[in-house]
Amino acid sequence: MLGIKIHQNLNEISLNQQHFTESLLKLYGMAQCESVATPLLPHEHLLLSSDKEREDFKKLKINYRSAMGSINYLSVATRPDISFAVSALSQYLDKPGINHWNAFLHVLRYLRGSQELGVIYKTNCKTVIEAYSNADWGNCRATRRSVTGYLISFHNCALICKARKQSTVSIPTAEAEYKALCDLMSELLWLKQLCEEAKITKISQPIVIWEDNQSCIKIANDDCNFNNKRMKHVDIQLHFIKEVIKAKIINLQYKPTNEMLANFLTNSVSR
Repeated sequence: MLGIKIHQNLNEISLNQQHFTESLLKLYGMAQCESVATPLLPHEHLLLSSDKEREDFKKLKINYRSAMGSINYLSVATRPDISFAVSALSQYLDKPGINHWNAFLHVLRYLRGSQELGVIYKTNCKTVIEAYSNADWGNCRATRRSVTGYLISFHNCALICKARKQSTVSIPTAEAEYKALCDLMSELLWLKQLCEEAKITKISQPIVIWEDNQSCIKIANDDCNFNNKRMKHVDIQLHFIKEVIKAKIINLQYKPTNEMLANFLTNSVSR
């Protein structure tokens, strides 16, 4: 695979993109930069750039879309730890400013100190597939839309990680969590079908999804008719989730926020 180093033994397969990362750092003059501990500054919220910030960036004559495409490739292939940073920076493809470029360089500084990181799939893991669902309510300061983040692990390693801003504003927090959960369930059903059709591995049911919002879990597992006025506009999503749970394809369980593995996909976390 392009730019991916693969190492395999009897117990595991590991993938990393150290060479690709080194090339990327050289391309943007960051090969000898000082490294940092996190992809973005802790709890940083990127905002729309001002006219001056956009003009300052234009003077650099840099292709912002190309730069974002490079780190997006990294995040999808072997570096899920930068997924939130990539999602946040990708919102400004049309009107990037010097503030967004500085945040991009911060990502490169993080990559400089973690070039050897990648993904490892072990053969001796009992749990084949499980997933983690999370949402950060009202994360975007410009639109107040929430951020969806979910992680699907395969043999105890991240296989699919998604971090993206939701398409509409959520009023109750449970709505934001439900939107994230619905997206995750759709992806899980696709993955389950792919594995079974390709005869890659046998997927035991129900597949566990870990969720840190107890209101969301209570609504999903409640057999009675749902009539909460604040959630009626996501009625189809609600019934889709209930149907999948009732069919025992999915088992929704609680995981405390401080143990939620998908936290890094919804906000800029500290080290």
